[in-house]
Amino acid sequence: MKTSTNRIDSRRSWAANGNDRVHWPEETFTPPSKEVICAVIVTYHPDGSLFSRTERIARQVGQVVVVDNGSPDSSVSYLQRLCEKLQAHLILNCRNQGIACALNQGVRWAAEQGYSWVLTLDQDSLVAHHMVDSLVKAFRSHASPEKLAVIGVNYINPWNERSLLAPEEQTGSPWKEVKTAITSGSLMSVRAFRAIGGFRDEFFIDCVDLEYCLRARAHGFLVILARTILMKHSIGRMSEHRFLWKKTGTSNHLPFRHYFMARNTLTLAREYLWKEPAWVLAALWDRTKSLALTCLFEEARLPKIRHFALGCLDGVRGKFDRLAGTA
Repeated sequence: MKTSTNRIDSRRSWAANGNDRVHWPEETFTPPSKEVICAVIVTYHPDGSLFSRTERIARQVGQVVVVDNGSPDSSVSYLQRLCEKLQAHLILNCRNQGIACALNQGVRWAAEQGYSWVLTLDQDSLVAHHMVDSLVKAFRSHASPEKLAVIGVNYINPWNERSLLAPEEQTGSPWKEVKTAITSGSLMSVRAFRAIGGFRDEFFIDCVDLEYCLRARAHGFLVILARTILMKHSIGRMSEHRFLWKKTGTSNHLPFRHYFMARNTLTLAREYLWKEPAWVLAALWDRTKSLALTCLFEEARLPKIRHFALGCLDGVRGKFDRLAGTA
């Protein structure tokens, strides 16, 4: 196992920022297969079950790289043992530099090792044993595979056992074209990453994946979703509530997350209103509903509303320096 330790000021040259491209040499198009796929897992205070989840991933790809975002020494020791057993590469950041920066580090490392595709994953996602084979199947069935930037995954939320795609959408073609896909479980083309630039560091945590997908589409690439359920994935710390005649759920994110969700959603609205109007309107409506449910059912309402308001203000102004480096 090899470990890379980055100082507090991360080496941004490792990966392109979403606003600044790194100039890479031209390369031939390589279809995905186990040998050319590297899994990138970002960790932050991981739990003890990470080993079994990572082991399941490692069997399906050529290499695994773990990027830790400033976990305590006890977690770092655990990650070092994990990576040694699974022969994974470990990159250690001295502080939480955000999901975007960590993903960039992992993708850049994979590219430097010669991998053509990366499978990006959250630390708590549980993948199916045949996940990679199914994603590759979706790729092979596409009429223009060279245009694919992201092959996302249909997942089930263990909180309510509901899948991202409704049952009637899980039949027919192995894939469905979409505008965005979440980071976890996505098979991403390194070739596309090189062409459009990396994830935007200033987004820090929320909407990082959505922005990347929208930017890929703006550059002529495609985003698709494998219809088969291939992963269990939770969003926040879900809790169930009854609203009028039906049950609903809230994610119970910490207050600072509401800042990033509001700011980054409004940033995307400003940048993509005319390119992706339907997506922008749906995203704004979802954010409004989420805030309403937060006000009705969650604890620490005032701090969450205050952070949301600050996020809206900075999103409209295009301000990205507030709460930078929030852990």
